[in-house]
Amino acid sequence: MGKVVIKTLGLRVAYYLTYFRDRKALIKELQKGVDQESGGKQMQETTKIAIIFIGTNKYIEFFPGYYETIKRKFLTNTPKDFFVFTDMVDYPFLAGKDDVITVPVEHQKWPFSTLMRFKMMNKASEKLEDYSHIIYIDGDMYASSVVTEDEFFSHDKPLFGVKHICYVTKMGEFEMNPRSTAGVSRSDDLSDYHAGTFFGGKGDAILELIKELDRRVDIDLENGIVAKWHDESQLNKYFVERKHLVRTLDPSYIYSELKPIPRQFKSKFIHMIHSSIKTSTANRNEPNNPYEKSR
Repeated sequence: MGKVVIKTLGLRVAYYLTYFRDRKALIKELQKGVDQESGGKQMQETTKIAIIFIGTNKYIEFFPGYYETIKRKFLTNTPKDFFVFTDMVDYPFLAGKDDVITVPVEHQKWPFSTLMRFKMMNKASEKLEDYSHIIYIDGDMYASSVVTEDEFFSHDKPLFGVKHICYVTKMGEFEMNPRSTAGVSRSDDLSDYHAGTFFGGKGDAILELIKELDRRVDIDLENGIVAKWHDESQLNKYFVERKHLVRTLDPSYIYSELKPIPRQFKSKFIHMIHSSIKTSTANRNEPNNPYEKSR
């Protein structure tokens, strides 16, 4: 589903076409999530969760809806602090909130605005040590259904990622360049491709991930290499190396606002595609949707 289809039929129609093309496989993945959660009991002990939001320039305007929906619907029985990495530290909505911790960062052009996210997070690593769990959620997402602790923490694995909704019928676009620190091999287990938009886990496991991927990105840049899908490529290599430590959540956690969902399921988080914030952000050169990137 490429640029020609989008230009001819429009973005919404393109998403509908991919839905019908992928519907059978999508239902299978969503049902896996339901089965994982059925009768689940909280197995992981939680004390306090750090939610990571990165939003520089006009992206900070996503934060009010992000903050309010996550507080209202996501793991509501567990205390949460929001770490806001931004250059807009004087944004009014950030003021006067005890559960918001602002971390000043510089706005960067694409692809460094996404590639350098591990370095940004690493900047706050000492503060993040106080949390039992750390969860990164893309700034242009919001919670759309209630997610309880019993369903979310009903497993014993230290890391989790979300099955990328664009790759339920085909192998994900892993970095295959062996010169890149994100490079994988055809002999690896590449059955799950995880979205870079939602991941996390136990605090010590995520701090280790952040530190290591910050290091790997630096090595690539020193060698003049940027992985194919930037931070997402790095995340997927890390998860491939630790497959037995990763729980894969179903695509309802990153569901596109333009894609229908089978009536027996509910989206848990919505990923916004149409937004004036995205289209008007200064110095933002990347496309606004994955199909413009040939996904």
